[in-house]
Amino acid sequence: MKVTDIRRKLAAVLAASGMMAPAAAHAADLNTNLIVNPGFEAVDFGTLNGAGAPAVQNWANFGFTYSHDGSSGIPDYANGGPLAGGGSWYFYPGSNGGGGPRHHSKATAITQSIDLSTGATATLIPTGTATFNLSAFFSTYLTQEDYGVVQVDFLNSSNAVIGSGMVSPGQQNLQTWTQFTSSGAIPLGTTSALVSAWGANTSGNSDGYMDNLDFQVSDQLPELSITVNRSTGAITLENQTGSARNLSGYAITSDFGALKTANWLSITDNYDSGNPGPNQVDPAHAWSETSVVPATLAESDPSAAGASLANDRVVNLGNIWIQNPNEDLVFEYTSAGDTRTGIINYIAGPNNAAPAHGDLNADGAISAADWAILRTNLQTNLAGKSPAEAYRLGDLTGDLENNHADFVEFKTLYESLNGAGSFQAMLAAVPEPSSLVVCAAAGLFAAPLVRSRTSRPKTC
Repeated sequence: MKVTDIRRKLAAVLAASGMMAPAAAHAADLNTNLIVNPGFEAVDFGTLNGAGAPAVQNWANFGFTYSHDGSSGIPDYANGGPLAGGGSWYFYPGSNGGGGPRHHSKATAITQSIDLSTGATATLIPTGTATFNLSAFFSTYLTQEDYGVVQVDFLNSSNAVIGSGMVSPGQQNLQTWTQFTSSGAIPLGTTSALVSAWGANTSGNSDGYMDNLDFQVSDQLPELSITVNRSTGAITLENQTGSARNLSGYAITSDFGALKTANWLSITDNYDSGNPGPNQVDPAHAWSETSVVPATLAESDPSAAGASLANDRVVNLGNIWIQNPNEDLVFEYTSAGDTRTGIINYIAGPNNAAPAHGDLNADGAISAADWAILRTNLQTNLAGKSPAEAYRLGDLTGDLENNHADFVEFKTLYESLNGAGSFQAMLAAVPEPSSLVVCAAAGLFAAPLVRSRTSRPKTC
């Protein structure tokens, strides 16, 4: 559906009255879900979208819920059938925020503020041992790869964002409801948390369904972690568990192929028994690299004995992350013979968030600089590149080519942010190296893009 001016005004009235948002930022306790209406079971039948779905309550901004069980005649569009324990409703992010249905981002998120400045959290955070646990269940519509995103931003007393965490399945077809989780340290100086939920689209509307969101503050840091710097691509391996931990191997994986193998500062080549120095990790054993490809960087001590990492030990693994919107890294390690899933902390970045789809240089904006990257690599066959490498060279459609489809996608993204005609104005202001590109652009303007979802049984 397209949200009308009347509905936008109604949403503003509801938000102002507290019906569409928390009455106030609520205080936090430890080891309990701090989100109000996390399963979207509190709904408002006074405000419906084009498919008859009711608006969600207790969250700021505009959003709608779809049915798990056919409530009020609204069918279930999520794959895999109803979510066990999911109640009657789940969140549909395609028409939230008062914006159009295309290319949603955090700007169109529903949000909820949580006060961490009083009670148990206020006592714990200054100790530096507070951690967060964030999770949600996600599903997709048919085979379309729209996906949901849940992010928590940590704010200081000046309401500046000083850290964040995110959970999302990324672009994939989820054929059943699947839970994704994320954990990390809460920055010193945090006084409140802002939880945001929105949908990222790949096929014209944003159908990244989600349900049963969970955000908790804990005093437990049970696992090793890696910290990923969005600005530099640097990754560090860290022990912030409060005590020494054994480490005999680890793997960092990315389905999107977002790892720079040439930049890896492995223990094998830098910190094992053959590499003495002040930063040595394992002085007793020679490690081996077991995988060195953009999808997986892995190494281990063949003896399985490994090393002891002291608490607060930080190991620099190099600038190995290829900045991209997916942020799909997984960190696993072996400790005392057990394989564990570690914590991933994404930090920094121009907007303290993942780069937007189309922000090819990851500088926080979709601009002429990104167009220059796409233009330079136009009509390039990117076979042999990982998806992340190809994306950074202008492959916005994921087919390992930079071609007309990517040209179309970039124009759509650019004008969704800057208004109709803005892309043509930008082209006029940027010298083009080839008349071929100008001709392609002219042809594009003569034939505006129309995207249809004829397979869709609902009106959005």
